[in-house]
Amino acid sequence: MTEVIGSMVPQASRPAARRPHIVLVNAWHDDNKGDSAITEGVLSLATHVSPHATVSVVGLTENPDQGNDAMRHIARRRPDAVLLPNPMPSELRGRDDASPLVDVPIWFSRLLSPAAAMAFGRVPQRYRRIFADADLVVGVGGSNLYTDASVQPVVSLARLFTLAAPLTAASRMGIPTVLLGHTLGPFPASRPAARRLAARMLGGANHTVVRDEKSLTVARELGLAKPELAPDMAYAITSDNSSRVDAAVTAVPAEMARTAVIAMRAHPSLEDGANDRVIAQIIDATATLRRTGLIDHVLVVAHTLGPTRIEDDRPISHRLHAALDRHQIPASYADEDLSPTELAALYGRAACMIAVRLHAAVLATLSGTPTFAIAYFSSKSEGVMRASGLGDAVAGFAEVTGGHIATALGRQMNSPSARSRLAAITDGHRTNLQDRACQWFAPVTDPHAAGHHVGRDEDDSYDKPRTNNGS
Repeated sequence: MTEVIGSMVPQASRPAARRPHIVLVNAWHDDNKGDSAITEGVLSLATHVSPHATVSVVGLTENPDQGNDAMRHIARRRPDAVLLPNPMPSELRGRDDASPLVDVPIWFSRLLSPAAAMAFGRVPQRYRRIFADADLVVGVGGSNLYTDASVQPVVSLARLFTLAAPLTAASRMGIPTVLLGHTLGPFPASRPAARRLAARMLGGANHTVVRDEKSLTVARELGLAKPELAPDMAYAITSDNSSRVDAAVTAVPAEMARTAVIAMRAHPSLEDGANDRVIAQIIDATATLRRTGLIDHVLVVAHTLGPTRIEDDRPISHRLHAALDRHQIPASYADEDLSPTELAALYGRAACMIAVRLHAAVLATLSGTPTFAIAYFSSKSEGVMRASGLGDAVAGFAEVTGGHIATALGRQMNSPSARSRLAAITDGHRTNLQDRACQWFAPVTDPHAAGHHVGRDEDDSYDKPRTNNGS
Protein backbone atom coordinates (compact mmCIF):
# COMPACT_ATOMS: atom_id res chain seq x y z
CA MET A 1 0.00 0.00 0.00
CA THR A 2 2.83 2.37 0.79
CA GLU A 3 4.29 1.88 -2.68
CA VAL A 4 0.94 2.71 -4.30
CA ILE A 5 0.55 5.90 -2.31
CA GLY A 6 4.13 6.86 -3.04
CA SER A 7 3.57 6.44 -6.75
CA MET A 8 0.71 8.91 -6.60
CA VAL A 9 2.86 11.71 -5.16
CA PRO A 10 3.33 14.44 -7.83
CA GLN A 11 6.81 14.34 -9.36
CA ALA A 12 7.45 17.99 -8.55
CA SER A 13 7.16 17.30 -4.80
CA ARG A 14 9.84 14.61 -4.78
CA PRO A 15 13.37 15.70 -3.88
CA ALA A 16 15.84 15.45 -6.75
CA ALA A 17 18.13 12.46 -6.49
CA ARG A 18 21.71 13.40 -5.68
CA ARG A 19 24.27 12.28 -8.25
CA PRO A 20 26.86 9.95 -6.72
CA HIS A 21 30.35 11.40 -6.43
CA ILE A 22 33.51 9.44 -7.29
CA VAL A 23 36.90 10.89 -6.38
CA LEU A 24 40.01 9.54 -8.08
CA VAL A 25 43.26 10.23 -6.23
CA ASN A 26 46.93 9.88 -7.18
CA ALA A 27 46.44 10.51 -10.90
CA TRP A 28 49.93 11.34 -12.09
CA HIS A 29 50.43 13.35 -15.28
CA ASP A 30 49.34 13.14 -18.91
CA ASP A 31 52.95 13.53 -20.07
CA ASN A 32 53.38 10.00 -18.74
CA LYS A 33 51.18 8.09 -21.18
CA GLY A 34 51.15 4.92 -19.09
CA ASP A 35 49.80 6.60 -15.98
CA SER A 36 47.44 8.60 -18.16
CA ALA A 37 46.17 5.37 -19.74
CA ILE A 38 45.51 3.89 -16.30
CA THR A 39 43.54 6.97 -15.24
CA GLU A 40 41.56 6.94 -18.49
CA GLY A 41 40.84 3.26 -17.96
CA VAL A 42 39.50 3.89 -14.47
CA LEU A 43 37.38 6.76 -15.81
CA SER A 44 36.02 4.44 -18.52
CA LEU A 45 34.98 1.91 -15.90
CA ALA A 46 33.38 4.62 -13.75
CA THR A 47 31.38 5.82 -16.74
CA HIS A 48 30.42 2.25 -17.62
CA VAL A 49 28.97 1.41 -14.21
CA SER A 50 27.73 4.86 -13.15
CA PRO A 51 27.29 7.11 -16.21
CA HIS A 52 25.59 9.89 -14.25
CA ALA A 53 28.14 10.11 -11.43
CA THR A 54 30.04 13.28 -10.69
CA VAL A 55 33.77 12.66 -11.03
CA SER A 56 36.66 14.52 -9.42
CA VAL A 57 40.28 13.74 -10.27
CA VAL A 58 42.97 14.70 -7.76
CA GLY A 59 46.41 14.82 -9.33
CA LEU A 60 49.91 14.58 -7.94
CA THR A 61 51.01 17.89 -9.45
CA GLU A 62 50.98 20.43 -6.64
CA ASN A 63 51.06 23.69 -8.58
CA PRO A 64 47.42 24.54 -9.42
CA ASP A 65 48.51 26.59 -12.44
CA GLN A 66 49.68 23.35 -14.04
CA GLY A 67 46.65 21.33 -13.01
CA ASN A 68 44.78 21.45 -16.32
CA ASP A 69 47.92 20.84 -18.38
CA ALA A 70 48.78 17.85 -16.20
CA MET A 71 45.39 16.34 -16.99
CA ARG A 72 44.76 17.72 -20.48
CA HIS A 73 43.88 14.34 -22.03
CA ILE A 74 41.63 13.51 -19.10
CA ALA A 75 39.93 16.88 -19.60
CA ARG A 76 39.07 15.94 -23.19
CA ARG A 77 37.93 12.51 -22.11
CA ARG A 78 35.67 13.81 -19.31
CA PRO A 79 35.00 17.52 -19.90
CA ASP A 80 32.61 17.53 -16.96
CA ALA A 81 35.18 16.23 -14.48
CA VAL A 82 36.45 18.43 -11.67
CA LEU A 83 40.26 18.59 -11.71
CA LEU A 84 42.16 19.28 -8.50
CA PRO A 85 45.87 19.76 -7.79
CA ASN A 86 47.69 17.72 -5.18
CA PRO A 87 46.64 18.93 -1.70
CA MET A 88 49.69 17.28 -0.13
CA PRO A 89 53.10 19.01 -0.26
CA SER A 90 55.21 17.47 -3.02
CA GLU A 91 58.93 17.12 -3.50
CA LEU A 92 58.85 18.70 -6.97
CA ARG A 93 56.49 21.62 -6.26
CA GLY A 94 55.28 21.58 -9.87
CA ARG A 95 58.75 21.39 -11.46
CA ASP A 96 60.51 18.64 -13.42
CA ASP A 97 63.38 18.05 -10.99
CA ALA A 98 64.26 18.50 -7.32
CA SER A 99 67.49 19.28 -5.49
CA PRO A 100 68.20 16.88 -2.59
CA LEU A 101 69.94 19.62 -0.62
CA VAL A 102 67.28 22.32 -1.06
CA ASP A 103 63.92 20.93 -2.15
CA VAL A 104 63.87 17.82 0.02
CA PRO A 105 64.34 19.69 3.35
CA ILE A 106 61.66 22.19 2.27
CA TRP A 107 59.37 19.28 1.41
CA PHE A 108 59.93 17.62 4.81
CA SER A 109 59.18 20.84 6.68
CA ARG A 110 55.92 21.27 4.76
CA LEU A 111 54.94 17.65 5.45
CA LEU A 112 55.22 18.03 9.22
CA SER A 113 51.70 19.33 9.81
CA PRO A 114 49.71 16.78 7.74
CA ALA A 115 52.01 13.97 8.88
CA ALA A 116 51.41 14.87 12.52
CA ALA A 117 47.65 14.97 11.97
CA MET A 118 47.66 11.56 10.33
CA ALA A 119 49.94 10.11 13.03
CA PHE A 120 47.44 11.12 15.75
CA GLY A 121 44.49 9.62 13.89
CA ARG A 122 43.08 12.87 12.54
CA VAL A 123 42.10 13.73 8.98
CA PRO A 124 43.81 16.87 7.61
CA GLN A 125 41.33 19.59 6.65
CA ARG A 126 42.62 19.56 3.07
CA TYR A 127 41.21 16.05 2.64
CA ARG A 128 37.97 16.74 4.50
CA ARG A 129 37.19 19.42 1.94
CA ILE A 130 37.97 17.28 -1.10
CA PHE A 131 36.04 14.25 0.22
CA ALA A 132 33.17 16.24 1.77
CA ASP A 133 30.43 14.62 -0.32
CA ALA A 134 32.35 11.69 -1.82
CA ASP A 135 30.64 8.30 -2.07
CA LEU A 136 33.74 6.44 -3.26
CA VAL A 137 37.48 7.21 -3.31
CA VAL A 138 39.60 5.32 -5.84
CA GLY A 139 43.37 5.08 -5.62
CA VAL A 140 44.50 5.14 -9.24
CA GLY A 141 46.89 2.29 -9.88
CA GLY A 142 50.36 1.99 -11.32
CA SER A 143 53.80 1.38 -9.85
CA ASN A 144 53.78 3.98 -7.10
CA LEU A 145 53.28 2.10 -3.82
CA TYR A 146 56.75 0.76 -3.09
CA THR A 147 60.06 1.67 -1.52
CA ASP A 148 63.19 2.05 -3.61
CA ALA A 149 66.35 0.61 -2.07
CA SER A 150 68.44 3.02 -4.17
CA VAL A 151 66.75 6.07 -2.57
CA GLN A 152 67.44 7.44 0.91
CA PRO A 153 65.07 5.61 3.31
CA VAL A 154 63.47 8.76 4.74
CA VAL A 155 62.81 10.15 1.24
CA SER A 156 61.30 6.89 0.03
CA LEU A 157 59.16 6.69 3.17
CA ALA A 158 57.90 10.26 2.67
CA ARG A 159 56.90 9.52 -0.92
CA LEU A 160 54.99 6.45 0.18
CA PHE A 161 53.25 8.46 2.89
CA THR A 162 52.03 11.15 0.46
CA LEU A 163 50.53 8.50 -1.85
CA ALA A 164 48.85 6.55 0.94
CA ALA A 165 47.58 9.62 2.83
CA PRO A 166 44.41 10.31 0.77
CA LEU A 167 43.33 6.67 1.02
CA THR A 168 43.86 6.64 4.77
CA ALA A 169 41.99 9.94 5.12
CA ALA A 170 38.99 8.70 3.14
CA SER A 171 38.87 5.49 5.13
CA ARG A 172 38.92 7.41 8.43
CA MET A 173 36.03 9.52 7.17
CA GLY A 174 34.02 6.34 6.59
CA ILE A 175 34.12 6.64 2.81
CA PRO A 176 34.53 3.37 0.85
CA THR A 177 37.96 3.22 -0.76
CA VAL A 178 39.39 1.02 -3.50
CA LEU A 179 42.97 0.42 -4.66
CA LEU A 180 42.50 -0.13 -8.38
CA GLY A 181 45.12 -1.63 -10.67
CA HIS A 182 48.30 -1.37 -8.62
CA THR A 183 51.68 -2.99 -8.72
CA LEU A 184 52.56 -3.25 -5.03
CA GLY A 185 56.14 -3.31 -3.84
CA PRO A 186 58.87 -4.06 -3.72
CA PHE A 187 59.29 -3.56 0.03
CA PRO A 188 62.83 -4.83 0.68
CA ALA A 189 63.59 -6.54 3.97
CA SER A 190 66.08 -3.72 4.58
CA ARG A 191 63.14 -1.27 4.71
CA PRO A 192 60.77 -2.74 7.36
CA ALA A 193 59.39 0.70 8.24
CA ALA A 194 58.02 1.10 4.70
CA ARG A 195 56.27 -2.26 4.87
CA ARG A 196 54.68 -1.35 8.21
CA LEU A 197 53.61 2.07 6.90
CA ALA A 198 52.00 0.53 3.80
CA ALA A 199 50.16 -2.07 5.85
CA ARG A 200 48.86 0.53 8.28
CA MET A 201 47.87 3.26 5.82
CA LEU A 202 46.40 1.05 3.09
CA GLY A 203 44.71 -1.38 5.46
CA GLY A 204 41.41 0.50 5.42
CA ALA A 205 40.70 -0.04 1.72
CA ASN A 206 37.60 -2.08 0.93
CA HIS A 207 39.16 -3.70 -2.15
CA THR A 208 42.77 -4.18 -3.23
CA VAL A 209 43.00 -4.82 -6.97
CA VAL A 210 46.47 -5.58 -8.36
CA ARG A 211 47.71 -6.41 -11.86
CA ASP A 212 50.38 -9.10 -11.27
CA GLU A 213 50.89 -12.22 -9.15
CA LYS A 214 53.80 -10.82 -7.13
CA SER A 215 51.68 -7.84 -6.10
CA LEU A 216 48.93 -10.23 -5.03
CA THR A 217 51.41 -11.92 -2.72
CA VAL A 218 52.54 -8.54 -1.36
CA ALA A 219 48.92 -7.50 -0.74
CA ARG A 220 48.31 -10.66 1.25
CA GLU A 221 51.52 -10.23 3.22
CA LEU A 222 50.47 -6.67 4.09
CA GLY A 223 47.06 -7.92 5.21
CA LEU A 224 45.15 -5.70 2.77
CA ALA A 225 41.43 -6.23 2.28
CA LYS A 226 40.06 -8.48 -0.47
CA PRO A 227 43.21 -8.71 -2.59
CA GLU A 228 42.45 -9.79 -6.14
CA LEU A 229 44.18 -9.96 -9.49
CA ALA A 230 42.77 -8.12 -12.50
CA PRO A 231 44.00 -6.91 -15.91
CA ASP A 232 45.76 -3.57 -16.12
CA MET A 233 43.20 -0.74 -16.03
CA ALA A 234 44.45 0.57 -19.38
CA TYR A 235 42.72 -2.41 -21.04
CA ALA A 236 39.41 -0.67 -20.32
CA ILE A 237 40.06 2.00 -22.98
CA THR A 238 39.48 1.73 -26.72
CA SER A 239 41.55 3.18 -29.55
CA ASP A 240 40.76 6.53 -31.15
CA ASN A 241 41.64 6.82 -34.85
CA SER A 242 41.63 10.61 -34.81
CA SER A 243 42.84 13.03 -37.46
CA ARG A 244 46.00 13.48 -35.40
CA VAL A 245 46.70 9.76 -35.71
CA ASP A 246 46.14 9.97 -39.47
CA ALA A 247 48.65 12.82 -39.64
CA ALA A 248 51.23 10.86 -37.64
CA VAL A 249 50.82 7.86 -39.95
CA THR A 250 51.09 10.04 -43.06
CA ALA A 251 54.41 11.42 -41.77
CA VAL A 252 55.97 7.92 -41.74
CA PRO A 253 57.80 7.36 -45.06
CA ALA A 254 56.68 3.73 -45.27
CA GLU A 255 53.56 1.62 -44.83
CA MET A 256 52.65 1.36 -41.14
CA ALA A 257 51.75 -2.28 -41.72
CA ARG A 258 55.43 -2.82 -42.60
CA THR A 259 56.80 -0.63 -39.79
CA ALA A 260 58.09 -1.72 -36.39
CA VAL A 261 57.37 0.77 -33.61
CA ILE A 262 59.83 1.11 -30.73
CA ALA A 263 58.95 2.81 -27.43
CA MET A 264 62.30 3.20 -25.66
CA ARG A 265 63.05 4.58 -22.21
CA ALA A 266 66.28 5.11 -20.28
CA HIS A 267 66.69 2.85 -17.27
CA PRO A 268 65.89 4.85 -14.10
CA SER A 269 68.77 3.50 -12.00
CA LEU A 270 71.29 1.46 -14.01
CA GLU A 271 74.43 3.02 -15.47
CA ASP A 272 74.21 4.49 -18.97
CA GLY A 273 76.09 1.52 -20.40
CA ALA A 274 72.96 -0.56 -19.76
CA ASN A 275 71.00 1.74 -22.08
CA ASP A 276 73.65 1.36 -24.78
CA ARG A 277 73.46 -2.41 -24.45
CA VAL A 278 69.66 -2.45 -24.90
CA ILE A 279 69.92 -0.11 -27.90
CA ALA A 280 72.42 -2.52 -29.47
CA GLN A 281 70.07 -5.46 -28.90
CA ILE A 282 67.12 -3.58 -30.41
CA ILE A 283 69.21 -2.72 -33.48
CA ASP A 284 70.15 -6.39 -33.81
CA ALA A 285 66.48 -7.41 -33.56
CA THR A 286 65.22 -4.87 -36.10
CA ALA A 287 68.01 -5.77 -38.51
CA THR A 288 66.92 -9.42 -38.28
CA LEU A 289 63.25 -8.57 -38.77
CA ARG A 290 64.15 -6.50 -41.81
CA ARG A 291 66.48 -9.14 -43.25
CA THR A 292 63.78 -11.80 -42.93
CA GLY A 293 61.26 -9.62 -44.74
CA LEU A 294 58.93 -8.92 -41.81
CA ILE A 295 59.47 -5.13 -41.73
CA ASP A 296 60.76 -2.38 -44.00
CA HIS A 297 60.96 0.54 -41.58
CA VAL A 298 61.27 1.50 -37.92
CA LEU A 299 59.34 4.27 -36.14
CA VAL A 300 60.85 5.41 -32.85
CA VAL A 301 58.11 6.95 -30.70
CA ALA A 302 58.88 9.02 -27.61
CA HIS A 303 56.04 7.40 -25.70
CA THR A 304 56.38 9.48 -22.53
CA LEU A 305 57.27 13.18 -22.52
CA GLY A 306 57.79 13.78 -18.80
CA PRO A 307 56.83 15.44 -16.55
CA THR A 308 60.08 14.74 -14.71
CA ARG A 309 63.47 14.52 -16.36
CA ILE A 310 63.83 10.79 -15.69
CA GLU A 311 60.45 10.12 -17.37
CA ASP A 312 61.17 12.06 -20.56
CA ASP A 313 61.79 9.51 -23.33
CA ARG A 314 62.87 12.03 -25.96
CA PRO A 315 66.65 12.05 -25.27
CA ILE A 316 67.00 8.25 -25.28
CA SER A 317 64.68 7.99 -28.28
CA HIS A 318 66.87 10.39 -30.25
CA ARG A 319 69.88 8.24 -29.35
CA LEU A 320 68.15 5.12 -30.58
CA HIS A 321 67.06 6.85 -33.79
CA ALA A 322 70.62 8.02 -34.46
CA ALA A 323 71.99 4.52 -33.81
CA LEU A 324 69.51 3.01 -36.27
CA ASP A 325 70.63 5.54 -38.85
CA ARG A 326 74.29 4.67 -38.27
CA HIS A 327 73.46 1.02 -38.90
CA GLN A 328 71.59 1.98 -42.11
CA ILE A 329 68.23 0.77 -40.85
CA PRO A 330 65.49 3.04 -42.31
CA ALA A 331 63.92 4.83 -39.37
CA SER A 332 61.90 7.88 -38.44
CA TYR A 333 61.09 9.58 -35.16
CA ALA A 334 57.88 10.93 -33.59
CA ASP A 335 57.07 12.70 -30.33
CA GLU A 336 53.56 14.06 -30.92
CA ASP A 337 51.52 14.60 -27.77
CA LEU A 338 48.94 11.93 -28.55
CA SER A 339 46.54 10.70 -25.89
CA PRO A 340 46.64 7.07 -24.77
CA THR A 341 43.62 6.23 -26.93
CA GLU A 342 45.32 7.83 -29.95
CA LEU A 343 48.58 6.00 -29.25
CA ALA A 344 46.58 2.76 -29.14
CA ALA A 345 45.31 3.54 -32.64
CA LEU A 346 48.79 4.40 -33.93
CA TYR A 347 50.38 1.27 -32.46
CA GLY A 348 47.47 -0.79 -33.74
CA ARG A 349 48.45 0.01 -37.33
CA ALA A 350 52.07 -1.12 -36.90
CA ALA A 351 53.69 -4.38 -37.98
CA CYS A 352 54.99 -4.95 -34.44
CA MET A 353 55.96 -3.21 -31.21
CA ILE A 354 59.16 -3.35 -29.14
CA ALA A 355 58.25 -1.72 -25.86
CA VAL A 356 60.42 -0.76 -22.94
CA ARG A 357 57.47 1.31 -21.74
CA LEU A 358 54.96 -1.21 -20.40
CA HIS A 359 51.89 0.69 -21.55
CA ALA A 360 53.22 0.95 -25.07
CA ALA A 361 52.94 -2.84 -25.01
CA VAL A 362 49.45 -2.70 -23.49
CA LEU A 363 48.20 -0.13 -26.02
CA ALA A 364 49.70 -2.09 -28.94
CA THR A 365 48.07 -5.34 -27.89
CA LEU A 366 44.64 -3.68 -27.76
CA SER A 367 44.55 -4.09 -31.55
CA GLY A 368 46.45 -7.37 -31.63
CA THR A 369 49.79 -5.91 -32.73
CA PRO A 370 52.65 -8.42 -32.20
CA THR A 371 54.56 -7.14 -29.17
CA PHE A 372 57.75 -7.71 -27.19
CA ALA A 373 58.22 -6.02 -23.80
CA ILE A 374 61.53 -5.17 -22.09
CA ALA A 375 61.03 -4.96 -18.33
CA TYR A 376 62.92 -2.28 -16.41
CA PHE A 377 61.29 -2.25 -12.95
CA SER A 378 59.28 -4.60 -10.70
CA SER A 379 57.19 -7.50 -11.99
CA LYS A 380 54.61 -5.46 -13.85
CA SER A 381 55.76 -6.21 -17.40
CA GLU A 382 56.07 -9.96 -16.86
CA GLY A 383 52.64 -10.14 -15.24
CA VAL A 384 50.85 -8.10 -17.88
CA MET A 385 52.47 -9.91 -20.81
CA ARG A 386 51.80 -13.33 -19.31
CA ALA A 387 48.14 -12.43 -18.82
CA SER A 388 47.95 -11.58 -22.54
CA GLY A 389 49.40 -14.93 -23.59
CA LEU A 390 52.81 -13.40 -24.37
CA GLY A 391 54.86 -14.84 -21.53
CA ASP A 392 57.61 -15.74 -24.02
CA ALA A 393 57.78 -12.18 -25.36
CA VAL A 394 59.21 -10.35 -22.35
CA ALA A 395 62.72 -10.09 -20.92
CA GLY A 396 64.55 -8.00 -18.35
CA PHE A 397 66.49 -4.86 -19.23
CA ALA A 398 69.82 -6.42 -18.24
CA GLU A 399 69.19 -9.79 -19.94
CA VAL A 400 67.28 -9.09 -23.16
CA THR A 401 68.93 -10.08 -26.44
CA GLY A 402 68.21 -9.15 -30.03
CA GLY A 403 67.79 -12.82 -30.86
CA HIS A 404 65.08 -13.26 -28.24
CA ILE A 405 63.20 -10.18 -29.50
CA ALA A 406 63.37 -11.21 -33.16
CA THR A 407 62.40 -14.82 -32.48
CA ALA A 408 59.41 -13.95 -30.29
CA LEU A 409 58.13 -11.28 -32.69
CA GLY A 410 58.75 -13.49 -35.73
CA ARG A 411 56.67 -16.24 -34.15
CA GLN A 412 53.76 -13.83 -33.68
CA MET A 413 54.11 -12.11 -37.07
CA ASN A 414 54.29 -15.39 -38.99
CA SER A 415 51.13 -16.75 -37.39
CA PRO A 416 47.97 -15.94 -39.43
CA SER A 417 45.81 -16.02 -36.30
CA ALA A 418 48.14 -14.19 -33.89
CA ARG A 419 46.57 -10.74 -34.26
CA SER A 420 43.00 -11.89 -33.91
CA ARG A 421 43.91 -14.13 -30.97
CA LEU A 422 45.73 -11.32 -29.15
CA ALA A 423 42.94 -8.83 -29.85
CA ALA A 424 40.42 -11.32 -28.50
CA ILE A 425 42.43 -11.69 -25.30
CA THR A 426 42.57 -7.93 -24.76
CA ASP A 427 38.84 -7.63 -25.53
CA GLY A 428 38.36 -10.25 -22.85
CA HIS A 429 40.41 -8.13 -20.44
CA ARG A 430 38.08 -5.18 -21.10
CA THR A 431 34.96 -7.27 -20.54
CA ASN A 432 36.49 -8.73 -17.39
CA LEU A 433 37.16 -5.26 -16.01
CA GLN A 434 33.69 -3.99 -16.87
CA ASP A 435 32.00 -6.97 -15.24
CA ARG A 436 34.01 -6.72 -12.04
CA ALA A 437 33.80 -2.92 -11.87
CA CYS A 438 30.21 -3.23 -10.65
CA GLN A 439 31.59 -4.74 -7.46
CA TRP A 440 34.46 -2.27 -7.08
CA PHE A 441 32.16 0.71 -7.69
CA ALA A 442 29.26 -0.71 -5.65
CA PRO A 443 28.91 2.42 -3.44
CA VAL A 444 27.90 4.44 -6.52
CA THR A 445 25.85 1.75 -8.25
CA ASP A 446 23.88 0.56 -5.21
CA PRO A 447 21.44 3.35 -4.18
CA HIS A 448 21.43 2.03 -0.60
CA ALA A 449 25.23 2.18 -0.29
CA ALA A 450 25.78 5.86 -1.19
CA GLY A 451 25.09 8.87 0.94
CA HIS A 452 28.08 9.61 3.18
CA HIS A 453 28.32 13.35 3.71
CA VAL A 454 30.65 15.52 5.74
CA GLY A 455 30.12 19.28 6.02
CA ARG A 456 32.45 21.40 3.91
CA ASP A 457 34.33 24.21 5.64
CA GLU A 458 33.28 27.18 3.55
CA ASP A 459 35.77 29.53 5.22
CA ASP A 460 38.82 27.58 4.19
CA SER A 461 41.17 29.12 1.68
CA TYR A 462 42.21 25.87 -0.04
CA ASP A 463 41.82 26.00 -3.82
CA LYS A 464 38.22 25.54 -4.87
CA PRO A 465 37.48 22.73 -7.34
CA ARG A 466 38.32 23.73 -10.91
CA THR A 467 36.51 22.46 -13.94
CA ASN A 468 38.34 21.74 -17.17
CA ASN A 469 38.04 25.29 -18.41
CA GLY A 470 40.00 26.48 -15.37
CA SER A 471 37.00 28.07 -13.62
